[in-house]
Amino acid sequence: MKNIIKYIASLMFLLIITQLKGQDPQFSQFYSSPLYLSPSLAGATEDSRLIANYRNQWANLPHAYITYAFSFDHYIEDYKSGIGLLALTDQEGGVYNATSIGASYSYTIDVNHKISVRPGINASYYNRKINYSELDFADELTRGVNSSIEIPKNENINHYDFALSLLAYTDKYWFGATTDHLLALNKQFANDATYPALKLAVYGGAQIQLFKKVRSQIDRTFSLSFLYKNQGGFNQLDLGTNFEREPFRIGIWLRGIPAFEESADLNAVVLLVGYTFKDVLINYSYDISTSRLLASTGGAHEISIAYKFNFGNRMRKRMSALPCPQF
Repeated sequence: MKNIIKYIASLMFLLIITQLKGQDPQFSQFYSSPLYLSPSLAGATEDSRLIANYRNQWANLPHAYITYAFSFDHYIEDYKSGIGLLALTDQEGGVYNATSIGASYSYTIDVNHKISVRPGINASYYNRKINYSELDFADELTRGVNSSIEIPKNENINHYDFALSLLAYTDKYWFGATTDHLLALNKQFANDATYPALKLAVYGGAQIQLFKKVRSQIDRTFSLSFLYKNQGGFNQLDLGTNFEREPFRIGIWLRGIPAFEESADLNAVVLLVGYTFKDVLINYSYDISTSRLLASTGGAHEISIAYKFNFGNRMRKRMSALPCPQF
């Protein structure tokens, strides 16, 4: 049975490797990795932030898909600018490993006293390694000897990458879009199977304050938001809600809502809980797979930890508040 599971896992990895223009790694807690979602979110708070993300997908399979991300961003008051650094590593069973390091910049434009706009840009460099020797083929499992299949040579691929974004928001609503892997617009890169396909992400939502803070009473906020992604001919729509009563937060999300022809079934239900301790935000989410094929894979576990801090004790200028959920 273990050999069968191992073979299925290897087959999944092989299918993904042969389609490098597929989807980028994704986080269910996409607002917990703001620079990965959009460079416009660099410096989106008055404080500086350090964020760590961890995702373990299909945990019941050997050599699961594991994604790590680390980011730092800071708001420069005098220039109404946000800067950020993001490092991301995606590991797929020891066969396929991708690492990217990039820098983001955003600028805040106050259209009027209610509406603000933040254009953003990201430049990054990433490396992809494919280790075909880690794959197990059917004849190896049945005969217990080396495979008779000719195994390709290991690959080491390096690329530069760019992304552009735009975010518009008020104190209650937000709407943004990000276009990533812009070099795919060039014919040379578009025909290069090792370069990822152009990705478009559109997101937005509304936040409602259920109870205004007065004296010792506690804020209660409720938000509804969505994320739509298109990459390599694949469409995905996520919808969810989040409720926060300091210091706790809970959320529920539907990923892969069947709004498109190729999305015949709901992909997953995501449950989230979080807690804030002083300047540290901790969130945990679990993806409940709804697909029959993936129901036994163990879903996905995801943890994010964010630490907010301020350089020095100097007075800070009030920036336009971003209502995006802090998870």
